[in-house]
Amino acid sequence: MFERILIATDGSLHSERAAEAGIEMAKLYGSAVTALFVVDIGKEYGPLGDLISKVADDLIAGIRSNLQNQGGEATKRVEVMAEKAGIAVTRKITEGYPAEDIIRIAKEGDMNLIVMGGIGVTGLERFLLGSVADKVVRSSNIPVLVVRKKQGPVGTYWNVSPGARH
Repeated sequence: MFERILIATDGSLHSERAAEAGIEMAKLYGSAVTALFVVDIGKEYGPLGDLISKVADDLIAGIRSNLQNQGGEATKRVEVMAEKAGIAVTRKITEGYPAEDIIRIAKEGDMNLIVMGGIGVTGLERFLLGSVADKVVRSSNIPVLVVRKKQGPVGTYWNVSPGARH
């Protein structure tokens, strides 16, 4: 059913919980896992547009290098978890727009499930900031498992989208 699972990570605690859930799913179904980190070019480079070109180029190179390193560390943590569980895993880091790239890479890799963390923002904050998980759930034809930490005694719950219907 889920032969190939894409675990999207940003290195946060929410993503690590999602990775744990994705690896549990992989153990259950005998799946291979791809750990993905997307360097968000829209958010990180936008404010540098007005700087003098050479200064901006140097800053962008530094930011890019830092984010690539963060991506390497985040995907490595998923890789270690998967290997401990005996799950085949590959790591991928790309630059782009997270929601779009998660969906694109899932399609290109013929993934059967996308697993990701969600911070659970609601109301005005969600309206103003948007949510990568929300965008993926709304736009993906591939099923999406969003793992959130719910406040209160209920604990962690899974929110599974069957994939967008177009």
